[in-house]
Amino acid sequence: MHARRTIALAALCAVVGTAGIAGCAPQQNENMASADEPSAQAEQHDYTDEQKSIIAGEEGTVYDGISLDAYPGKDYLDGMHDMWDANVDQWAPELRTLPSGQIVQRTPSELAERARQGKTPYNIYRLNNDNRGCNSCHADLDKTLEHLAQTMHPSPNSPALDAEMTVDQCLFCHTYSPGYIPTQYEFGTLIHNIHYGGVADGSFESDYRGNCYSCHDATNDGAGMALWDQTKFERLRGVTKVENVEGDFSIDQDTVMEQEDMFNMDAWNRLYDRMRSGAEYADTPMPDSLFDSWPITVDGEVNSPYTALLPDLVKEAEAAGVTVTKVSKEVCNWNGTGAGSVSNVEITGIPVSWLIEKAGGYTDNPDINGVRVMRADGSSKRAMPLDKVDGGEAFLVYEINGERLTAANGFPCTNWCEGVDPEVNSKQLNEYKIATDAPDFNDHVYEFEHHDGNPNGWIDAEGNWTNKPNATILGVPEGLVIQNGQPYTFHGYVDAYDEKIVSVEFSMDFGKTWTTFDTSDTDVNKLVWFDFTWTPDAESAYCLQLRATTKSGLVSPQIQTVMVNAKDVMPTAEDTVVLEKTALVDPKVSADATEGKE
Repeated sequence: MHARRTIALAALCAVVGTAGIAGCAPQQNENMASADEPSAQAEQHDYTDEQKSIIAGEEGTVYDGISLDAYPGKDYLDGMHDMWDANVDQWAPELRTLPSGQIVQRTPSELAERARQGKTPYNIYRLNNDNRGCNSCHADLDKTLEHLAQTMHPSPNSPALDAEMTVDQCLFCHTYSPGYIPTQYEFGTLIHNIHYGGVADGSFESDYRGNCYSCHDATNDGAGMALWDQTKFERLRGVTKVENVEGDFSIDQDTVMEQEDMFNMDAWNRLYDRMRSGAEYADTPMPDSLFDSWPITVDGEVNSPYTALLPDLVKEAEAAGVTVTKVSKEVCNWNGTGAGSVSNVEITGIPVSWLIEKAGGYTDNPDINGVRVMRADGSSKRAMPLDKVDGGEAFLVYEINGERLTAANGFPCTNWCEGVDPEVNSKQLNEYKIATDAPDFNDHVYEFEHHDGNPNGWIDAEGNWTNKPNATILGVPEGLVIQNGQPYTFHGYVDAYDEKIVSVEFSMDFGKTWTTFDTSDTDVNKLVWFDFTWTPDAESAYCLQLRATTKSGLVSPQIQTVMVNAKDVMPTAEDTVVLEKTALVDPKVSADATEGKE
């Protein structure tokens, strides 16, 4: 009888595949059963004649016409399934209510996979996903940066856009940033010492039970120790793949942001930038006398250099009918995929080309190659190319959204050059100098290292674009819970600096198929906001990816992935772990240790 049972189990493993493998090596599963629960494998069974004929492989006893209950070992599988069902709550993915009120579930529920694979809680029990990745400890990486001690680290996001910061954005800057970050390819060195160094004082290991696999995925494809956050979506079970995903797509370019919501890095840049931001943070009003007495000089390679007061120039330009009011964008060249380093506002300003005409136009010098924007405090003199100036894409801006500029945005005036990195948009400029020493605007490494020019995006060490074009979904924290069967709208933007976006594509099967939408009828100097409305038709986790293509054929070099969990019954805050903090989450081990204590 024992020999026959061994044969039956071996045959069963061959039939049921993965579930059978779990049954043939039950020791780990037994460890999860309660102490007084007998092992399913230990049960003895007297086989029926039908079962014996299956074991013997008699003709006509395979597949058709045989009840599933007749298969030898079915009772064993039932016992194993009962064991997993008894532990389902223990190994269920964590539901969190974020300080924003959004509910997230970072780990898929494996609903379909459990039915096929013996209900093993693979994502939690095997992969430990709830305790891995940046968001397991940091509910909001953006807030984590704000709370860093001993540093003034900038945020890559405008708060109003609700962009979700990920490790991809950390890598974007801390990989190759000549002229901005002294040490290249430093992220690994930096982040390991933050977690294991003296400042951490062992808390990562002791309080959070952290180790290498909290952050890394040990691969077997030769890629070594990859970051878990970059590989997990295709490792986790329970993600439903949708071929040729369908949804309603729309775009808008005229939605503008409030001035105070515009993106800037002033608090991290030079002293005078910090002073301007400080005035705004302190709600210190800027005096009108500064606007009334502000001088603007146009000189260098012009025939009639001059200096005039800003209000006089504004009055003259308005009288001449040359003043421009339009919606326009600013996009930081450090704007990584998934980030929100963008602004779309209505500007009012004087074309720089008109200011140069007022100076008698360019001199007859064939070496003229750019216009330098000189900041009054002497901290910047970046150049912009002549084609932007002569093409009517450069302005002396004195109003945003119909109001005087805020302190942080450069009151009383700022330069504004469209389709380029806004570092050339010097705040509180007081001089336009027509130059013969502008850089090669295609030599981006030189521009970065010498803080000159206006690169249209960011490159890697080989000169390849890393964020052009950029396709970003906003406002979807990792594992956001949404209502199954109800439309959900993904909102975001696409941009490529000086290149037009001609199409946006979406995928829900990790790039196997893409659904394409045309965006060729857009203004390159405005941000392209988009909405993609999709309806889940089954309770499951889903991953949405997107990419964009430019008129010249550039395709998004980085692909953002966002995961949502569609639920038949929406959980309430009472069903979740409610997070009070926006940055560092309290370690679970501490919560467990104090549970039930006064």
